[in-house]
Amino acid sequence: MYQIVIARKLQGRGIFVTEDRNEPNMAQTPTVDGKMEERPVILGRKLAAKERRTLLETRNSLKDNFGGSVCHITPTGKEEKGIEGLCMKCPVCYTHGGLRSGKKGNYGRPGIVLYDDAFSLGDSDIETLTINAVSTKTQRTGTALASETFVFGGSFVHVITIKNDTPEILNLILDSILSTNSYGARSRHYGRMTNEIVAIFKGHRPVITSYELVSRVKNIAELKSQCEKIAKERGAEIVSTPKLKDPIEIMLDAHKQVDVQVWYKEVEGYLSDSKKK
Repeated sequence: MYQIVIARKLQGRGIFVTEDRNEPNMAQTPTVDGKMEERPVILGRKLAAKERRTLLETRNSLKDNFGGSVCHITPTGKEEKGIEGLCMKCPVCYTHGGLRSGKKGNYGRPGIVLYDDAFSLGDSDIETLTINAVSTKTQRTGTALASETFVFGGSFVHVITIKNDTPEILNLILDSILSTNSYGARSRHYGRMTNEIVAIFKGHRPVITSYELVSRVKNIAELKSQCEKIAKERGAEIVSTPKLKDPIEIMLDAHKQVDVQVWYKEVEGYLSDSKKK
């Protein structure tokens, strides 16, 4: 098992909301002095979805290595509560999980990567901006269309747990973190973020959460020393951050792993049985 501690630094404005809400997601989090403070939070499932899509871009550029198939996420249903399009036979589906329909029912696979929520260290600002329409003829602003609330700047503490100790799988997840640079709603314009790998714990069980870490540090500069302190307190091992290869090589290395190949056979057997019945 690996646990990756990440310092996520927002570069400008970000929109971190849940569906049908305009207000930023907030959470009561503990501070170093033992108080509780309401701060912005980025939901783990939102981070996971964005970084999964980053991996899918690499995976789909290698479709010839996966029998010519592509793997994609397509919302289904009127309320878009389900998804389809996942191949369930690639490293991305193996790490992040998914569901596929077969003739004898649905085949589901839980992911081996668990995302905590990412908590702000309290150095973010909340601002509301009014958005106006501009006439293309007169170049004058008209009636205000709407107002939006943004999180501006600041640092977020985050922990990702990988229930696998294979280096190639670790590299795959690290690549997804370091290759993704925008998050939240309308990420083409907002949500630019830099991600720094602070520490990687390796062991048989989890040793830390984002929620606990945010209560132990005042700023990002203290994060590394606190991770080292936690490792000593709990007898955990901190391993060096590996030097990553090209994303394509990382994906192919993960594709060759024994655990993944065993799972492929399981899925293929299920699908072939489904076709016979």
